[in-house]
Amino acid sequence: MRLWKNEDARVPLALIGVLFVLISAGTSLKLSQMDARMASSMATNTDINAADTALLYARADLARIVNYAGMAALKQMGETPVIEFDPNSQYNTSGMPDTAEFNRNWAKGMMTHTMNQYIESNYMYDRYQYRGYAVNVEPITNWNRTDIIPIYMALDRGLEPPLLAPNETYQTYWKATVPLTISIVDLASGDTIDEQDIIVGNLILARYPLLESLTTEYETRLNGAEAVMTETTAFAMGYTWARGYFQYYYPKDGPENIVDNEHLSLIVNGALLLDQGFVFNSADPASIIEYGMQTKRTLEGKKELDMAEFLSSAELVNGSYQVDPNADAAMSTGDFFNATKVMDAALHIDYNATPITDFLNNDSLPDGSAVRSQIQDIIPLVYSTTLATGIDRQVTTIPRDHDGYESSHSIDSWGEPDSMSQVGTVPRDAYVPGNLYGEIWEATWTREHVWRHYYWVEYGCIKNGVPSICQRLEHNDKTTIDTREDRVTVTLKAKENSMTSISLNYAGTTISTDNDIDDVYTSKDVDYVAIHTDPGLEEAYDSYKSKTFDPNVELNVKNMGFDGDNYDPGTFDVAAPDWLETEARYAVDEITRQIRSDVHLSPDINYIEYPNPADAMRETALDLTAKIKANQSRYVDKARYYSGGKYSSCSAKTISQVREWYVDEILYQVNKQYMAAAENIDGQIDDKFNESANDVRGANNNGASLLKSALCFPIGLTMRAEHVMDDGTKYDVDDLAYWEENVTLGVDMEPDYLFEDSDGGKQLINLGVQNVCFFGPTGVPVLPPPNYVVQFNSWMINVEGQIDGFMLVDADNGNHTLVQHTERTYE
Repeated sequence: MRLWKNEDARVPLALIGVLFVLISAGTSLKLSQMDARMASSMATNTDINAADTALLYARADLARIVNYAGMAALKQMGETPVIEFDPNSQYNTSGMPDTAEFNRNWAKGMMTHTMNQYIESNYMYDRYQYRGYAVNVEPITNWNRTDIIPIYMALDRGLEPPLLAPNETYQTYWKATVPLTISIVDLASGDTIDEQDIIVGNLILARYPLLESLTTEYETRLNGAEAVMTETTAFAMGYTWARGYFQYYYPKDGPENIVDNEHLSLIVNGALLLDQGFVFNSADPASIIEYGMQTKRTLEGKKELDMAEFLSSAELVNGSYQVDPNADAAMSTGDFFNATKVMDAALHIDYNATPITDFLNNDSLPDGSAVRSQIQDIIPLVYSTTLATGIDRQVTTIPRDHDGYESSHSIDSWGEPDSMSQVGTVPRDAYVPGNLYGEIWEATWTREHVWRHYYWVEYGCIKNGVPSICQRLEHNDKTTIDTREDRVTVTLKAKENSMTSISLNYAGTTISTDNDIDDVYTSKDVDYVAIHTDPGLEEAYDSYKSKTFDPNVELNVKNMGFDGDNYDPGTFDVAAPDWLETEARYAVDEITRQIRSDVHLSPDINYIEYPNPADAMRETALDLTAKIKANQSRYVDKARYYSGGKYSSCSAKTISQVREWYVDEILYQVNKQYMAAAENIDGQIDDKFNESANDVRGANNNGASLLKSALCFPIGLTMRAEHVMDDGTKYDVDDLAYWEENVTLGVDMEPDYLFEDSDGGKQLINLGVQNVCFFGPTGVPVLPPPNYVVQFNSWMINVEGQIDGFMLVDADNGNHTLVQHTERTYE
């Protein structure tokens, strides 16, 4: 169906567009009469002579011709725009491939030709006469002397797209000025009484520049990573969401292929119409009808549907044909009700911490679950202690009287004690390092101690044959009994116990504690899920006392050289009770239940708000982390096991630190797994789409935003245009330069609908579409190993098409205070 056909267009506009003609009858303007009245108002017989009046009338007439020549040129350009030009043409002044500049120069050339024709017919050889005077104008010698000044206006479309909005400010009119050489001749004498160079100009009353700018913008949006890519993505996302989730929830009844080329053809045509409405505030009615019919034929199976039947049920809402891609996608499954239901269910999928807790508790892994491994690592650390014997010896030695015997001559050894007895015990300390048990002994030893007194004795002697007195050293001995009394305290010392070192991956710290269990060397009853007896480290104490401390206590007392706090050290690893691991698992299960009850994904995180799965995974990690951290102390519940700076028992410390580790590890794994899933998805997209990966992500985000509101194809909705400065700054309504006007456009394209039709995928007809499923029927598993509950897939859609004919019509007559223009087409 083609509403306009122009065989004069030299070069077809190669763009994928949506255009139609809304024919609006224009009221013909009597511009020549208006110009004459204007000139008359500028000169009167009373104050301007006839020569001046003739010149004023001529200038007004020439300005009018500038407008007519410009409208004729723009009419020709609109009907046969140059898309590809001859680089050797005189109008290619820059030598660069600038089509817009070429068309402007071509317009100047056509205007110059038209004006010269008029000048030669009316302003040469004294043809233009007024009251005895003639006005002559020299022909324009160079088209390039004409100057074109763009006039800008801002469009208020009324229907604003939620994103990727088209421009607001456009070249709407051209003002053309032409330098002329003019002379005035006195017809009576034949003399030239005045000659001067003047510039005449006028606003060209045709909005060809607006039509060209809009069409050029639309062409840009049709190709590459521009708006139509996003709009195609929007339709495709609704389509794949419905069919993909339906296939997931109903694998037997769901569609065999999520993406089908016949459906892609419908998607692409819908995107073309949608963007046409965004840019022109109008879409081709014939294309809308064909799209609506193809929707019902393709998605609802109404193959025999004709136009009359379709139009009888079609309706416009506020001048627009509304479409719902999600509803159409659900219809394409063949089960609209269930497809709609699963789309709603998928919108509320609760990506929570359950995959993480399941992963941490998965005992089917080759090395068992992380929880079990951590419990088994913590228990032996807690049920461990180092014990030693301490000896504190206070020695008192009592020597006997040996007055007059000043030199110690010999001392016997102490030997065995004469007496030895336990005289007391040491109470158990409440702290570690400290004493667990101790005995106080007193021992007495005696020994013989020989003292000697030396003295000199004189006697007669002969020295060298001469009688002399000599001296000799003599001594007397005295034996005494020394006594030693020792008070010896022998203690069984707890050097340290329950030293743990547990890495907290999320917090980036370590639980490193020791000696912090109350009465750890005594068994006690404990109450968890069940009541048990926790032996603590009593076994270590009993073993050390019976095997090391008691057998050696007397020897330690007798050994006079023993005095210190680290004799016979030993480390003991006590077997934990069998029930402890189970109770620790119960504690983990309790936390798991709490988190499953408390922590749910924010409903704002869904496939519509975060259409890029990687973004959804990242937001999920942040959301879950914040909610778990908000209740972290309640999940750990340390006060149940710890008070006054100490854990109540070995089992209490074990369970408490397992809980603390478990909550931290959930936080760590939530971030690790969901963030890793995001990185995996981003990596897959980068790998498959290469340099277009960011464009794909942007199109997904923007496409999802489009789907949040109703999509419509408007038909000839009127826009409001305001005159603005060149930089887009608006005038105040009271400014002299301010004016506003209506703009109503119609579009038409040939064919009305681009059908996907090819010969073995080789010969392009009107539309070539190709979909590539990158990751196979099951997608890529991303979260978490080994039983993946989140999988990701991606399709690439390649589109190539051709529109055979294209027309844009300005259907307004332009009733406003300053400007009236002629209906114009751009083809």
